[in-house]
Amino acid sequence: MSAAADISLPPGPRNPKRVNAALFLAARNRAFHRWHQQYGDIFFVDIAGFGPAVSIRGAELHRKVFTAKGNILHAGDNALGRTLGEGSIFSMDEEEHLAERRKLLPPFHGERMRSYENLVEFEANREMDSWPSNEPFPTIKSFNRVTLRIILRAVFGAEGRELSQLEEIIPPITRYGQMRVASERLMRDYGRHSPGGRGEALMARFHEIIRNLIDKHLSDPDLEERIDILALMLNTDLKEGRAVDYQATGEELMTILVAGHETTASSLAWTIERVTRHPEVLDRLTVDARTDESEYRLAVINEVLRIRPVIGMTGRSVFAENFELDGWKLPAGTRVICNIRETNMDSNAHPEADHFNPDRYLGKKPDTYSWIPFGGGMRRCLGAAFAQMEMDIVLRTLLRRFDLAATNRLAEGEKFKGLAYAPSKGAVAMVRPRQEADTGNTRTPVQAAAI
Repeated sequence: MSAAADISLPPGPRNPKRVNAALFLAARNRAFHRWHQQYGDIFFVDIAGFGPAVSIRGAELHRKVFTAKGNILHAGDNALGRTLGEGSIFSMDEEEHLAERRKLLPPFHGERMRSYENLVEFEANREMDSWPSNEPFPTIKSFNRVTLRIILRAVFGAEGRELSQLEEIIPPITRYGQMRVASERLMRDYGRHSPGGRGEALMARFHEIIRNLIDKHLSDPDLEERIDILALMLNTDLKEGRAVDYQATGEELMTILVAGHETTASSLAWTIERVTRHPEVLDRLTVDARTDESEYRLAVINEVLRIRPVIGMTGRSVFAENFELDGWKLPAGTRVICNIRETNMDSNAHPEADHFNPDRYLGKKPDTYSWIPFGGGMRRCLGAAFAQMEMDIVLRTLLRRFDLAATNRLAEGEKFKGLAYAPSKGAVAMVRPRQEADTGNTRTPVQAAAI
């Protein structure tokens, strides 16, 4: 029997590849939702510049993909990994990926992660000092500044000159990276005046700053006592007798920044957008924030991540041999698109899935395969727990300092920012500094006002 006879693909749209590519770039969520409605939980689509792919939704299909062995399904061949470089965990597979994951995982969990809580609260307060009172403003800009400084300080261990330099250079680097992920061909280096040329110059400057930062760390006699993640990475290399790879270390730092900066800021913005349109949720959050309770706030965060995931899809590639999925046999080279958004909105797993209902997570952890805002399996986001902790503390800090206004405006749409989906108007909100004398009914006049 020929190899071709062992291959079978599910049905899907018959559009030309270039049409599928245009839809993938400009309207992927709408297009994939429509195709899933038409073809079911799995369909085939061929996309110019991306390749033949199947898109899947639902817990059981994701279970099969997320538990597949690392030598069966790869994930390192992707535009983001190529943009970040070979030192990025996004570009690694099999043993190399597992080794890097073991190296990076410890600081994002347990006591090491909790050591960053005061830093998160400090940076949240620092930014909120500049918030206007009784005046609508887009919160996402503030959240972007907060999450950037948290990563630069907690992960990079940057302070002083390097912190200022990185704060200045990261926003344009982020824009360059977003454009390159969207179109690698257009963002090639065609000279110093081309977008790709300017982007490469920015990346060279970034690595120069990181080299100086690494040298400062290595000359610090208290390196072993430092709690930033760069220090942990360097200490691991030194203890295992490896020479420090400046380029790879910089690429991994950039990877953590890309994974945890704009994504967490967008999730915080969606949290504000959702709770200001659900006064009963806002009331409960406000009361809880002024106590030591956090269970309801964490349930709200989980529900926001479910109903407004900032990353719509993640993926794998069939490597070396055919992969059987839902009765279909996918040939090597086929990309498997795990549809996070469609899975999170599956009404079979989430009753009344289109309703914002944090109570569904009170006293219950989200299911591993039907709630996947951070992906799953051995490729699940390393910083998932860190991001949830960060959201928890920023939201708590906000509600302890301010009365947050509810609104009767229509829900904000979504805007794709190159990596993450964010509220189209930036999660507009209005706050008033809370007076310690406020007691009783938490619904103050400003909270009842329409923005």
